[in-house]
Amino acid sequence: MSILNVEHLTHGFGDRAIFNDVSFRLLKGEHIGLVGANGEGKSTFMNIVTGKLMPDEGKVEWAKNVRVGYLDQHSTLTKGMTIESVLKSAFAWLFELEENMNQICDRLGEAEPDEMDAMMEELGVIQDTLTMHDFYIIDAKVEEVARALGLLDLGLSHDVTDLSGGQRMKVLLAKLLLEKPDILLLDEPTNYLDAEHIAWLKRYLQEYENAFILISHDIPFLNDVVNIIYHMENQRLDRYVGDYDKFQEVYEVKKSQLEAAYRKQQQEISELKDFVARNKARVATRNMAMSRQKKLDKNGCHRACCGASEAGI
Repeated sequence: MSILNVEHLTHGFGDRAIFNDVSFRLLKGEHIGLVGANGEGKSTFMNIVTGKLMPDEGKVEWAKNVRVGYLDQHSTLTKGMTIESVLKSAFAWLFELEENMNQICDRLGEAEPDEMDAMMEELGVIQDTLTMHDFYIIDAKVEEVARALGLLDLGLSHDVTDLSGGQRMKVLLAKLLLEKPDILLLDEPTNYLDAEHIAWLKRYLQEYENAFILISHDIPFLNDVVNIIYHMENQRLDRYVGDYDKFQEVYEVKKSQLEAAYRKQQQEISELKDFVARNKARVATRNMAMSRQKKLDKNGCHRACCGASEAGI
């Protein structure tokens, strides 16, 4: 089932085009690595699919009732909040359900018999939801993730605004993982993690049953956790099945084929030009030469330009 569909996306900044008629889809359970050189538009793409940036053209469609979690390098935290309160805010919707449940319980004593059945049924649904999402072991889950990312050493009562930039990113990552959304959008999550924390995050993502899109320059990490690569280059977005090493292997073959095709086009153009130059003055072959000159004028330059663009030259 498709969770996210992006169709005919075109976007740029001023005179600089970033995407040109790009399409993308994310299926349930896919672990995607979004790769490309700096400046090709990876973070811009994330901002567009999360609605922070409107594209010039195209359509972005999420499946209904999908919960999206985005690790944004530019997120801020509110002064006065502790590490523990930020992490527990990942379960805010469950705390709201608990409050609703308590209110229903308070009203039960005054309810009419015909109302009581409906209220008891609603209580049962809420209770099942809280149990299913581990509401009654939230403290243990918070402690587990905090320990795994080195936050326990800082103290869960620590004010988040007193933390360094790297420590804040750890807090935001921990909150995001505790939310366990239907799709994770991760932009360089290993930037502020040491080897032990990266190893834990790798295991977590390998076992993550939901989908995620990951931007990372850490190639070994990418290889360990993704099964699909989307490559951004020359305003295009191309899909490759497999890890990063597999993508590199297929990409190099594709690039070599494009370069060979370009060289062949250049050779053909060179031969046509040479024939025209040698035969324009000869009466017997002048008509043939002029015909080839027209071919050059009509197709040669266009093919050369296309070939250069496709080969990345």
